Amino acid sequence: MILHNMIYTLPEVSLLAGIIHMFLLYIMAYESAKVYSRAAKFWIIMSLFWEVATQGKSFSPLYFDNDSYTLLFNLIVGVLSYIMISLSATWFVTENKTGCKYYVLLLSALIGIKLLISSINLVSLLFSYILLIYIHYRMLGISYEKIPSEAPSRYVGISGIIIIIFALGFLYINKLQDGNVEYTEVKELFSSNRKSLELYLSAISLLIPFLYSIGIAPFHITAEDKTGKSILPVSHYFALIAPVAFWGCFIKLNIELMTAYKEELSEVYKIFALLSVVFGAMGANARINLHRILSYSSMYHFGVVLMLLSFFSIAIDFSAFIYLFVYILSLNGCYLVFYSLRSHGEYLSSVASLSGLAETRSYTTGALLVSLFSFIGLPPLIGFLGQLNVVSELLKQESYISLGVILFFLLILSKSYLEIVKTAYFEHKVKTYDSENKLVILYTVLSVICIVIIAFNPQGLFEILKDMFYVISI
Repeated sequence: MILHNMIYTLPEVSLLAGIIHMFLLYIMAYESAKVYSRAAKFWIIMSLFWEVATQGKSFSPLYFDNDSYTLLFNLIVGVLSYIMISLSATWFVTENKTGCKYYVLLLSALIGIKLLISSINLVSLLFSYILLIYIHYRMLGISYEKIPSEAPSRYVGISGIIIIIFALGFLYINKLQDGNVEYTEVKELFSSNRKSLELYLSAISLLIPFLYSIGIAPFHITAEDKTGKSILPVSHYFALIAPVAFWGCFIKLNIELMTAYKEELSEVYKIFALLSVVFGAMGANARINLHRILSYSSMYHFGVVLMLLSFFSIAIDFSAFIYLFVYILSLNGCYLVFYSLRSHGEYLSSVASLSGLAETRSYTTGALLVSLFSFIGLPPLIGFLGQLNVVSELLKQESYISLGVILFFLLILSKSYLEIVKTAYFEHKVKTYDSENKLVILYTVLSVICIVIIAFNPQGLFEILKDMFYVISI
């Protein structure tokens, strides 16, 4: 039994070995960012291998449960992390940095993410969440500017309040349950005490940390800090990896824990979803920094995901997952382009810096165009599939007002995307761009191919995803 438990920890142990490897490289004074990048990629591959090999097995069944649902989200996170690490090496080389601290924190975050998604006990959930918050705080502290940023201190202050709210709800439930806080037991407690206001508020306190971390309005206080003020590799992490992890856990919480309060939470989710749709679309049009535009764009799209989750139906939850999946693929395409936007060794982030990009970078600009049009949902791009699911599900539920608001503000959000396209294609060139890295070009081409091809559901891809996702409802 002990040997089996040791084997089941190999996905996390592989990442821990990667962290130790980083420290050894640092002690041996390696100065090449590519060395650290290769080491990090190797250990991520090893972790993914053991994730697949030990599927359905957990080293601590009381606190964690691994199944095809957790495997699905861990695979998405692992693949995106591998791509991000490959591209971040170029960024660190340009900045003449090793990136050691970043890679250590990233591997640590991946351990936290695995624990978070596989949690089936409020103790492990709280522990994993606090661990990730601390790692994210340290990530935001990675800066090479002479003037220190206020973003990390603001993030840790607000996150501290959120954790206190989380802890208060946990302590109340823990007291009622005499320490037995597995999801199944807590769900039964909620179901048998639906009229208890204190218990309902405790349930809400378990959800607020995830609404905050995902960036749902009105809990989006630090969303712009994370993706708009951090260095590009950190911004890439907060834009793609962290949301996938928190959404994976949030969806699981709703299905396995919160169905007792689905009538009350449904209306709350719809309000927050519509707020996110409105704030996201308006905020994106008010920004000139590309990272911040996409941060507010994410708020809009995540609001749509939350709207679908408000119906508390496993079939509609899967539609929400598909929308999230196609959005993340499209967003990744945009971030790949950002690694190409470099002039005299400086990475560019303003919309104005794209002026005339199409004159010298036609392929890069084309990739950006495909990603942005996928956001809008134009066929035959993968974003069309996501938008089609949203329209179909909301029509089935007769949520005509919500659908109208979502489509109207999609038009407003599209204006910010079209402004980027106009600047790249129709403005005169103002920057001379450095030569493109071949690896960036390769990943960009693959991303565009995925955005186009996956929309046609090759080899029954979405049926496979559905089978993996639906395990959570069994």
